[in-house]
Amino acid sequence: MTRLPTRFTFLLAVCVFLSACGKTPEEQLLQATGSQALLPLHEKFLAESLNLAQSTSAFCAQRSRSSTDLAALRNRWVGAMNGWEGIQSIQFGPVIEDNQSWKVQFWPDRKNLIARKTEQFVKGDEAITLPALQEASVVIQGLSAMEYLLYDKPAEKLLSDEGQPYCDHLSTAATNLHQVADFLYQRWHPKGGNYLGTWQSPGPDNLAYPDKNAAIGALIETLVYGLERIKRDKLERPLGLSNAGQANPFLLEWWRSKQSREAILINLHSLQLLYSAGDGAGLEELLRHRDKEELSQQVTALFDQAISATASIEGSLSENHSEAANRSAINTLHQTLGELLAAFKREIPATLGITLGFNANDGD
Repeated sequence: MTRLPTRFTFLLAVCVFLSACGKTPEEQLLQATGSQALLPLHEKFLAESLNLAQSTSAFCAQRSRSSTDLAALRNRWVGAMNGWEGIQSIQFGPVIEDNQSWKVQFWPDRKNLIARKTEQFVKGDEAITLPALQEASVVIQGLSAMEYLLYDKPAEKLLSDEGQPYCDHLSTAATNLHQVADFLYQRWHPKGGNYLGTWQSPGPDNLAYPDKNAAIGALIETLVYGLERIKRDKLERPLGLSNAGQANPFLLEWWRSKQSREAILINLHSLQLLYSAGDGAGLEELLRHRDKEELSQQVTALFDQAISATASIEGSLSENHSEAANRSAINTLHQTLGELLAAFKREIPATLGITLGFNANDGD
């Protein structure tokens, strides 16, 4: 694995800033979003996955493992999960190659396949190795299987003499996760596969992005996908918010580790970063350039409102979603997500003259 230093990302951002003067607003958007959002988010996932892989290897190498050791490893898992949530919404580039996202996370798990297939793999006759894991179902390859091992019934076994097979699976899954994170980062990076360059250089010879609208459209579709997934899959379906549905907390993301709310927060912060490009010339700035200052500010305010509502939810979504104060915050979040989706599905594409793909216009 080749680890490219954080300093390179910083220098790339400086170069983008210094060269922005001669570029169109659309070109500045592509440059700034790449250097300020896409690369740093992938780099964070890579770094956190490395921390998890190293910590898991050390944990499983111990002859005696304590509850304190387990708690520390769980924190490493949370870090890697947060890194993944930062790029989970991205729907263009390397992540869509060969089911990379499924290798990281299997969710929703409506039939409890994670527990069943993990137990089958651990108790099977085949040795638990990285090749064996990679040839098995994606259900047991990434963060979802690790969550089961760390937070469900196997967690107690990890601390006992009979827990070594579970630890072998845990360590192998962490290694596999790091390989996926490394693949994604290297494929984006200018010194690797340079998908960043492909996205930032639209034109008639670029099959993926024949013009600037195609490249910017891919970014908007990612924002729509991320917001829709929070609204529909992380709130409506598990909490029964639509069509008088019944709540089923087992459909919540990361219900075992009680990280559902935190995952939504990470999603929202990363989506806002993809919109603003941090301090760069992102979509937010492009709307201002198109004399849509009010719309630009409105979207920023809606992101802030969604983040504030999520942060105000007390306790875990799986246990406390029906409490009055939390219900009010959840309803506010749900409504705000609907307003954000309306902006990204209709107002912003219309302003920029961009036609979104079918998937981005699906849903409400």
